[in-house]
Amino acid sequence: MKLFVIMALMTVAAGAEDNAFSWAWNDQLKPTIYESWDSDGKLILGTTIGLTILANAYDKNVYEHNERKENLLFSDQTAKELGVIGSGMFGISIAAAQLIWDRREGLAHSRAIVLTSISHVTLAYLFQRGRPGNRDDFLPFKSSFPSGHASSAFATATSLHLSYGLDVGIPAYFVASSIALARVSENTHWLSDAVAGTGLGIFWGVASHKISLKDKSYSFTPIMAPGALGGLVQMTY
Repeated sequence: MKLFVIMALMTVAAGAEDNAFSWAWNDQLKPTIYESWDSDGKLILGTTIGLTILANAYDKNVYEHNERKENLLFSDQTAKELGVIGSGMFGISIAAAQLIWDRREGLAHSRAIVLTSISHVTLAYLFQRGRPGNRDDFLPFKSSFPSGHASSAFATATSLHLSYGLDVGIPAYFVASSIALARVSENTHWLSDAVAGTGLGIFWGVASHKISLKDKSYSFTPIMAPGALGGLVQMTY
């Protein structure tokens, strides 16, 4: 549903274009896909795959810990509220507002959301991974991998960071991280699902901004520290 909503917004933003859907594909999505396979994109994907494999080794332990309901990061109510925020519609609302008052950045955000959604649906269909506890009450996608909430949240956070800097990016990443962790905390997703979704959102967030902001340069640096694994997207004006 969210994919169709954001595509509709993008076509409205096309204005007087004769063929709005052709414009959305040829001028927006296709160049982003080509741009994504540069050295930064490959590094982000490689880091994501490596961290996902590492997280997979801890999936069962994290699941069992959460099932005991001891020392959870979030209460059930908070986790559910974060799940609503991370459903994708919040990011779409931000992108819709951007298309009105900051069209270029709104288009970049919209591209990130569309391509993240397409990738999520494709991977979910291909992997068909069961949810923690073999739960089957998460229609229409029973497949747990990757986390759609995490991917959507980080696509939005990365987009906002690259558009408006760390003053906006830091709180956006905090919210996105909370959404991803909440999905794991309530055993809606495996830990590795959230890690993969996080990387997927960052991947398309970075790629989507490269085609519209050629005057800015980007770099992705993996970060490894005791008890922490992640990466830093840096933007130079």
